Amino acid sequence: MPVTSRFVKDAAKAFQDVDFSDARAGELALEVDCLNTSVRAAAASLDFDAEPSAFFAVLQRRSS
Repeated sequence: MPVTSRFVKDAAKAFQDVDFSDARAGELALEVDCLNTSVRAAAASLDFDAEPSAFFAVLQRRSS
């Protein structure tokens, strides 16, 4: 599910009481969506009970 600028604006306001312009919320939505996609792909390659450090190692390998 793609992250939308509306979601970013609503979450920022609800959790941090921060207001973003529509343009900035759009930029952040693209970045968050990219990060979310990478994290989900890395998580799929690990067992649920894997050590937390293994997750960071997978992310590190994927970014190289």
